[in-house]
Amino acid sequence: MKKDTKIGVVGLGFVGLTLSIASALKGIKVYGLEANEVTKKSIREGKAHFYEPGINNYLENTLNKNFYVVDDFDKKEELDAIIITVGTPLLSDNITPNFEYIKKALGSIGKNVGKNTVIILRSTVAVGTTRQIVMPYLKEILNADDDEFYVGFCPERTIEGRAINELFELPQIISGNNSKALELIEKVFREINPFIVRAQSIEAAELIKLFNNTYRDIQFSIGNYFNEIAQNYDINGISLIELANFGYPRSNIAKPGFVGGPCLSKDAHILTSNLPDNKEKEFILNSRLYNEGLENKVLKWVDNNNLKDAKIAISGIAFKGHPATDDLRGSNQLNIAIKLRELGYKTNLHDYYVATDVMKSYTDNIGSNEIYDAALGSGMLLILNNNSQYSDIDLNKLNEIMVHPKLILDYWGVIENVGESHKELKIATCGNMFISNDKRLS
Repeated sequence: MKKDTKIGVVGLGFVGLTLSIASALKGIKVYGLEANEVTKKSIREGKAHFYEPGINNYLENTLNKNFYVVDDFDKKEELDAIIITVGTPLLSDNITPNFEYIKKALGSIGKNVGKNTVIILRSTVAVGTTRQIVMPYLKEILNADDDEFYVGFCPERTIEGRAINELFELPQIISGNNSKALELIEKVFREINPFIVRAQSIEAAELIKLFNNTYRDIQFSIGNYFNEIAQNYDINGISLIELANFGYPRSNIAKPGFVGGPCLSKDAHILTSNLPDNKEKEFILNSRLYNEGLENKVLKWVDNNNLKDAKIAISGIAFKGHPATDDLRGSNQLNIAIKLRELGYKTNLHDYYVATDVMKSYTDNIGSNEIYDAALGSGMLLILNNNSQYSDIDLNKLNEIMVHPKLILDYWGVIENVGESHKELKIATCGNMFISNDKRLS
C-alpha cells in the first residue's frame, strides 16, 4: 500500500492515543481530534494524560512528525479513514449505553468525508449500534445513500500496560457495511499489523469485543465465588484455588480479586442492554453483580473490626496494579475509599501511579505516592490492588508506624516475607478475610 496513508482519529483517550501513536510509528500520517482542552494541551506538550509504560518516549518520536493534534480535519486533505474511539459510558442507571459521545464525534467529521474515506467505529457498543445508529446518522449528515459511504466496526482489545505492543501483535478484527468498506479498512490496518481477521458481519465484530470482556468477567466471578465457598469451610480460598490448578491441565480457576476498569465494569451491561429478559441474561448480569458486590464485602470486613475512631490507610486505588496503570475508571478500590469516607471513616490514600492531587480529592487527609506516609498513625491498612511493588514492603517499618490494632487486609496476597517476626501485624487476604483468626488455614 502507498506509504502516505492518512487517517483521522476522533478521541485521544487511552484507545485513541495509543492507536494514533502505533499508527504513526508504522509510517501512517495521523491527525487526532480531542474535545477536552486539558488533554489536548498535555498531548501537544508531549505528555500523555495517563500512565502507560514508554508512551511519552513514543510520543516524542511521533508528535508533529507523523502524528498531529489538530482542532479540525483539513478539508483539503482527503483521509483514508476516520476512526472514532470516544468513550461509551453507561447512563445514570448504570445499565443503558450512552451514545451521545459517538453522535458528537460523527457530527465533527461530516464535512471531511471524502469519496473513499471509510468511517471506522472502535468504541465498545451494543450489538446493532453501527448499523442502526451510526449508519443512519451518517446518511443524514452526508446526504448520501447507504451504498455511497463506507463504514466498519473494528474493536479495540488491548490491555492497559501493553497497549502499543499489543496493537502490533493481536489479530485485528475488521468488518464493513460492504466489500469496498472491508477492502479499505483492511488496507489501513495492514499498515499497522498484518494479522487481520474478517468478521462475518458488523454485528459479529460488535459481539466479539463484548464476548471477550464478558467471558473474562464471568471467569473472574467464578474464582471469587469459589474463594467465598472455601471460607465457609474455614479454608483459605486463594491457597485452595492454587492447589486445584497446580499441575492439572484442565483447571485454570481465576485467582480471586476485584474486577473493574473501563471495560469489564460495563461490557456485560452493554451486551445485555438489548437482549430480552430471560435466564441467560440473568446468568451474565449475576456474574457482573457478584463482582461489583466485592466492594461491600470489604466494607463488611472493616465494619466487623470496628475501627471508627482509627485512621484507615487505603493503598492501590487504580483499578488494577498489574500491568500498572493510573486509571480510576470502574475502580472497585476507589469506590471502597469513597464509601468508607461517606461512612465517616478517616482515610489516607496511597497509589504508586495515581497523581497525589487526584487522590486528595477523595480524602480529607493524606493522598500520597509513598505508602509509609499514608500508613503513619493508621490502625488499618487496606492493600487493594496487585501492584508488584508491594512485594518490597518493609513490614518492620509498617509495624513501627501503625497503631493498634495494626490490621492489614492484603486483598490479593501480594505482600511477601510474612512471618513470625511481625506478630503484632494482623494480616488477612481475600482468601481468609472471613475466617476467624484462630481457624485460618494457610
